[in-house]
Amino acid sequence: MARKFRGTETVKVDGKGRMSIPARLRRVFDAGDPSFASSATARTQIVAVYGPDWWNWLELYSIEAMEQIDEQIDQLPRGSQQRRWLELLMNGQSVELEIDREGRLVLPARLRDKLNLSDGAETIFESRGDYVQVYHPDSRPKDVEALEDFASGYGPEFDPRVFLQQTNEG
Repeated sequence: MARKFRGTETVKVDGKGRMSIPARLRRVFDAGDPSFASSATARTQIVAVYGPDWWNWLELYSIEAMEQIDEQIDQLPRGSQQRRWLELLMNGQSVELEIDREGRLVLPARLRDKLNLSDGAETIFESRGDYVQVYHPDSRPKDVEALEDFASGYGPEFDPRVFLQQTNEG
């Protein structure tokens, strides 16, 4: 089982679109790239999923996590709407990036524009287990708003860990 991302970090972006990946997150990306582990000179490869226009965030996946997702997509019937949608999202609306030797990630201009990141801007790296969600601090991701709406239906005293029991019950 792959290591999980944990925690939330605020990271600055420079004028060239570079941002330092926090060391504890970088270790998970490193461990999730088989070519990095097998070569002392390799740079860690990752996949950034930028999604449709209405997404106001990016999702950063390790190579290993993306390969697992690709395997799951391949299990869906060829030509099905579900497979085509997931292929568009996870393959067509993504880009491969690398972490440089100084531990920085360079975001292409179109991705910086999508997140409204300028020179000196801050961005949030928020762990989601098998990926990291990246967004502008002034623009909470729309999927988080939807989760908050979902959670509000359970009330403030509800403990979401009860959902874990459902995984054992099948």
